[in-house]
Amino acid sequence: MPSEKQQFIRKTLREQLADILRSKILRSEIAPGDRIVEEEVAKEYQVSRSPIREALRQLEEESLISYQPHKGCVVKTLSLRDMQESYLIRSTLESLAVQIYAGKISENGLRKMEEALEDIRMAGENKTLYELTQADEAFHSAIVEEAECEKLLKIWRQLQGANISTYYTMNTENLMPYDFVAANHKVILDLFKNSASVDQISQEIHKHYMVVPETLSQKEQQRGKE
Repeated sequence: MPSEKQQFIRKTLREQLADILRSKILRSEIAPGDRIVEEEVAKEYQVSRSPIREALRQLEEESLISYQPHKGCVVKTLSLRDMQESYLIRSTLESLAVQIYAGKISENGLRKMEEALEDIRMAGENKTLYELTQADEAFHSAIVEEAECEKLLKIWRQLQGANISTYYTMNTENLMPYDFVAANHKVILDLFKNSASVDQISQEIHKHYMVVPETLSQKEQQRGKE
């Protein structure tokens, strides 16, 4: 398997650096509150600071980091409010994609979802958070890509960071349902396979997303009572 430094071949430097830094955040190699110093990244990967700045801007747009005066770029944890808003928008966009093709996904789309589901299952069994987030993105991307609407896909992907941050937060809170995450995704896949209605699929997608912030909200309420 190629090392991180060897993976600058297929993507731009900005994309590769964003992938690497995102991975480090999810693997807890860079923790919430930690600074990401451009000079250190440039030295480690032997690149100029320009693509690093671009990568950091991308991660900031994804809500993975924030710029703080006198500190620079700092890794942040997604707030519950941000999570609720992001998941509401993401599930709505996903449902819109389903409406565009009337819930009738192609064989190729189903294949992509099935392959991603298998990756989700393996990541859940191994409790590997980074691999799980990548497989989850692939699963839901297949649903949106089927609509063949570039603008919709672009807007949906801008919320990728919020989805990744949510996984990170769930893992930190010891709420990550590793034993059930594959089954939760299989419910959506089965609806497509069984030619369920657009409303049924959309409702399940909404439920699939919103159960996470609801769970975290309940935990916060319990803390307040303690």
